[in-house]
Order: sequence, then structure tokens, then C-alpha cells
Amino acid sequence: MENAAVLGIVCAILASTNLNVGKGMQKWKVRVFGHGKAMFAPEHRKDLTLWFCGFLLTFTATPLYSLALLNTEKASMVSSLNGVGMIGLVIFAWLVLRERIGRQEIGGALLVLAGVTVMGYFDQPLEGIQEFTLAPFLYCSLGTAIVFVPLAIYSWKTNHLYGFTFGAIPGILIGIAMILGDMALVESGNSLWGQLKNPYPYLAITVGAGALVITQLAFWRARAMVVVPTINSFIILTPVIYEIFTFGTRLEPIQWASVGAIILGVILLTATAKQDRIEGVAKEEAPAPETP
Repeated sequence: MENAAVLGIVCAILASTNLNVGKGMQKWKVRVFGHGKAMFAPEHRKDLTLWFCGFLLTFTATPLYSLALLNTEKASMVSSLNGVGMIGLVIFAWLVLRERIGRQEIGGALLVLAGVTVMGYFDQPLEGIQEFTLAPFLYCSLGTAIVFVPLAIYSWKTNHLYGFTFGAIPGILIGIAMILGDMALVESGNSLWGQLKNPYPYLAITVGAGALVITQLAFWRARAMVVVPTINSFIILTPVIYEIFTFGTRLEPIQWASVGAIILGVILLTATAKQDRIEGVAKEEAPAPETP
């Protein structure tokens, strides 16, 4: 059982790293689509290829998250490890974008690692067989839509709160995809291949694809230093909250504190002018406006 838990943690860290570095690469080269059909021209193929590599990284996160859920008991544990993936994004910025890692980034990384350690140490195994109730999950989804659909319309039209709103929505969708992935495994008796016989993994993939599209919309118009921490904060928070109602699980008070520490660490890792370099590079590589 302990070996399975370790495997689940490793898969979750790999998944979150792939997801975050993949998002960084997509943000880095998202402006290539501004060239239209010309993005396939030789001078733009490198940028398009790099964006596609970022897409592949985010895509590989899906089976890794499934393996992580298979070998752990709670989606909240898997989602909390998404903060570790932010460290991978900072390393990407350091190696590829030549950004310096300062005390704020180091402090953020230490907060994330401390929060994840506390989250895991105080985790309590489930009593009995893991079960879920569909109705509370649907009510949670409806409540989320009631809040964020009008907010999305308002932000789209006015550009107010755009980075927060269109960062929160893909974060929520990825978190919901994790819950759906856990539901798929429970429905199949914790069978990796058996889950393909129920609708939940396909719903998770669909929701994840929606998150990918909305993330590109967020990256196109909003600053990375707003979008990235918002996405990751909601990826961590959503499964924690949905899990309470859907699976009836509970976190210890100190685990709630660790969730807060992880989110604060994520903000410290990303909400800086230096980590917004991806935004700056994207603007520098944007196609020049045509002169009449």
C-alpha cells in the first residue's frame, strides 16, 4: 500500500510538472496563432512546434493524473501536489528564459514543499470503501456555473477581472476533471482499464479540453503573473471542496492550513514581474500590425 502511495505521489508530481511547463510553453508561443495560415510558413514553424510540444506536455498530464488517482485515495491529495509543478515552471523560466531565481521564488518553493509534506503526513486513510454521490457533484457544478458564467460574460465584454476569471475557469475545470477521474476509478472498482467502460473518464477528457481552450484565451489577453497563479490555486482548491460533497471526505484543520500555504507558495512563485517574462516574450514575438 505504501509503495502504491509513493507511486501515486510521483505520478502526481510528474503530471503537475508536465501541466505547468506545458502551460508555460503555450504561453510563450501562443502569439504564433496571430499569423493565421502563415504560422505554417518556415519562419514560424519553430514557434508552432514549440507550442505543440507544450500541448503534448499538458496532454500527457491526463494519464499521469489517472495513475496518481489510482494509487492514492483522495483527489485533494493529487491536486495539492500541483503546487510542486510550479517549481518546474520556475526552473523552465530559469533555463529557457534565463530568469534569475531570487529569495521570493525560493521562499515560494519552500512553502509549497512544506505544505505538501504536511498535507501528506496528516492524511487519514478512508474508512471502508471509497464511494461517491452524483447529486452533490452536480449541485456543486451548477453552483459554480451560476457564479462564473455571468462573471465570464462580464469580463469578456468589459475586460475587468479578465485574468482572474479566465484563469479561475480552467483551474476549476481541471479540478473537476480530477474529481471525474476519481469517480471513474471508483465506478470501475479501481480498475485502470475498466474505467473506460463508464462515461466519467470521457467527461474528464472533455472538461480538460475545455480548460485547454480557455487557458489559451486567458494567455492571449491577460498577464501571465495573474493567470498562472489563479489557474493553479483553483486546481488545488476545486478538488478539495468538491471532494467534501461528492465523496464525503474531510481534511484535518492542519491540512487546510497546508492548502493555504501551498496556494501562497504558488502565488510567490509566479506573481512577480520576473516570472511574467513569458508574457513579455510573447509580446515581443507578436506579429507587427500591418500598415495601410
